Amino acid sequence: MTILVTGARGNVGHAVVDALVSAGRDVRAASRDATTLDVPDGVATVSADLERPETLDAALDGVGSVFLYTQRQGIDGFVKAAEAAGVRHVVLLSSGATLEPRSAQSRIAQLHRAVEEALIAASFGETLLNPGAFATNALGWRAGIADGVVRTAYPDSRSGAIHERDIADVAARILVDGSHVGAALPLSGPEPISFREQAAVLADVLGRPLRVEELTPEQAAAQMTALGWPPEVPPEVLRAMERTTREPSVVTDVVRDVTGNAPRTFRQWAEDHRADFS
Repeated sequence: MTILVTGARGNVGHAVVDALVSAGRDVRAASRDATTLDVPDGVATVSADLERPETLDAALDGVGSVFLYTQRQGIDGFVKAAEAAGVRHVVLLSSGATLEPRSAQSRIAQLHRAVEEALIAASFGETLLNPGAFATNALGWRAGIADGVVRTAYPDSRSGAIHERDIADVAARILVDGSHVGAALPLSGPEPISFREQAAVLADVLGRPLRVEELTPEQAAAQMTALGWPPEVPPEVLRAMERTTREPSVVTDVVRDVTGNAPRTFRQWAEDHRADFS
C-alpha cells in the first residue's frame, strides 16, 4: 500500500521521501500546498492540511502507513480520517522533551505529548520518534556566518545533534518494516558536541575563520521571539541549553539499532549543507 509522508517540504520529510523511494516504495508526498513540493520523479503529491479536514480523505485514500509531523491543531480529525481510511501504522516525528523528566512540564513537551496521546489512543499502531537537538539548528547561524561570526547563548552547551537524514532513515525503515509499533525511540547523533565545537567544524568545512560571540540569555530570547517563537518557549529552551553546559545530553544507539548504520557526525552534516552557507 501507499506510504503518505506529511510535511514533505521539511528537511526531515523530504529526506523520508527520498529514503522510501530508494527502498522502492509507493510514496505520496503531502504539504499544505502540493504545488510547492520538489519530489523525485514518480512520486505523487497531494495538498493536505490537518486544520482543513476536507483535505484528508483524498490524501489518505489507499494509504497503509503515514509519516506525520507533530501538529496539535487538527490531530483529532486526522485520527478519525486515518481510522476511516484503514491506516495501519503512523510514525510520528515528536520531541525528546517528552522523554526528559525535567522537561515534561514544558510547553514543548506538552504540545508533543498531546499528539502522542491522540495516536496512542487510536485504533492503528504508532511509533514515536523522539530526537533531541537537530543539526539543522545550525542553519540559524547563516546570517552571522556571512560576517564571520557564530552568535549563540551558552556556546559550551553540548547536545547529541542529529542529522535529519538519520531521523529519516529510521522513519523509512520502520515504515517499510512495520516494526517498533508502540515504541518511543530517543534519537541522537553519535556524540555530544558543543555549539563552540560546531562552529569550529563549520569553519573548517567552509574554509573560513569563524569567531564565537556569546549572547546573553535575554538577547537570545529576544532573537527567538522575533523569529515568531511563542514568548514562553525561549526560556524553556535556554534553561535546557544552560543545563547541558554542565550535563551533556545523552546519546543513544537507536539509529544504529534500527538502520544498521552509525549515525552521521556533525561534520558529515556540515559537508552535506556546505552550499546552504554560501
